[in-house]
Amino acid sequence: MTALIELNAVSKSFDGLPVIENISGELAPGEIISLVGPSGCGKSTLLRLVAGAIAPNDGAIHTRVQPEEIGFVFQDVRLLPWKSALENITFVLRNRLLAEWQQEAQARQALARVGLLDFKDYLPQKLSGGMQKRVAIARALAIDPKLLLFDEPFSDLDLPLRMLLIEDILRLLKDGGKTAVYVTHDIREALTLSDRIYLLSARPARILDVIDLNHLNGGKEANLHILEAQMLGLLQAETKKQMESLHKLALW
Repeated sequence: MTALIELNAVSKSFDGLPVIENISGELAPGEIISLVGPSGCGKSTLLRLVAGAIAPNDGAIHTRVQPEEIGFVFQDVRLLPWKSALENITFVLRNRLLAEWQQEAQARQALARVGLLDFKDYLPQKLSGGMQKRVAIARALAIDPKLLLFDEPFSDLDLPLRMLLIEDILRLLKDGGKTAVYVTHDIREALTLSDRIYLLSARPARILDVIDLNHLNGGKEANLHILEAQMLGLLQAETKKQMESLHKLALW
């Protein structure tokens, strides 16, 4: 199957500071990939490279997705506070569909998919944090994207709500046959959602391991617990390196 996105030995730095180092990988249509690594390792930068928002300093990125075919969900929901849930979605559709009734029909459908059609007229401040996240997901789905990008969308929510929303996302992505890249530092989120996980080092981000969850043998739950422990150990080691490096710079 032809890859949707291919990264070949990609590196990125800002003002001489290396952030991404020699990363190669690919994303197949219908696949859900998670990028997991310590805080500040460069996960969001890698996501921006995948989106085409920035260019690498070295290496090459081959993409079969146009910018208008990409949907984003960020940690900050970025909802317009003076517009209702429905209007926040029709706003992003205003240049995509000719008729207003088409825009509203598409927005209603997107809200229905996340279970919020009854709240279509509510302003964001009248919605709970989890409901605001659902509106942001509906907004991304409404454009019928070829690729969905999630940048730690639930890191500010408590664990039980996070896991419920992750299960909702998994259902929506699989039911719609969507392709997605999900950035997180939460191992459990990644294990629940992903087909494959790219485990990244401390900055500059390098690939420590690629975990294919589609090829787990019998006793999946037991395997997941083992994987979680292994990934946690690697991330703790990388975080320790990062903290020691920062400490040395502070002393210097």
